[in-house]
Amino acid sequence: MNPVGLVRAHFRTFYRYSSGDYSYGELAFQLLFPLAVVAAHFFWFTLDDTVISIVVSAAAIVAGLMLNLLVLVYTLVFNNRQNFEAFSNFSSFKDICKETLATISYSVLLCIILVVASFCALSSGGGVGAIGRALMVYTGTSTVLCLLIVLKRCFLLINFEFK
Repeated sequence: MNPVGLVRAHFRTFYRYSSGDYSYGELAFQLLFPLAVVAAHFFWFTLDDTVISIVVSAAAIVAGLMLNLLVLVYTLVFNNRQNFEAFSNFSSFKDICKETLATISYSVLLCIILVVASFCALSSGGGVGAIGRALMVYTGTSTVLCLLIVLKRCFLLINFEFK
């Protein structure tokens, strides 16, 4: 499977809702903030085997929860399609659903990369272990940012239910 489509779909969701213009600020934050956390990690923090095993467990749990949320959003869209077609903002509802599905899928992909990177971080070799730790911190931070995006979009979807 080629994950490029998932990544591309996620990064297409960064636009301003008010104007529809692409938000380069959000894109820069999504890409550069995790790099800053990686830099801080190498200067101030160390990861031992216990922390890495906790991260693997947490990433597996988050991936499972995100897959469940993916099914939930899918169900929300197809069960309520008839209810929302009468509203003028149905296209906004569909857009938010598509964006939520793209971000959830990207989050699951990040969790998979996080688990693989965590195993690389356990390597006793200097280069592989350092790259694994850096990738682990980067994808972990990106996953947290994606969870915040999903939280915001799920809030918007639930608000559509109450309108």
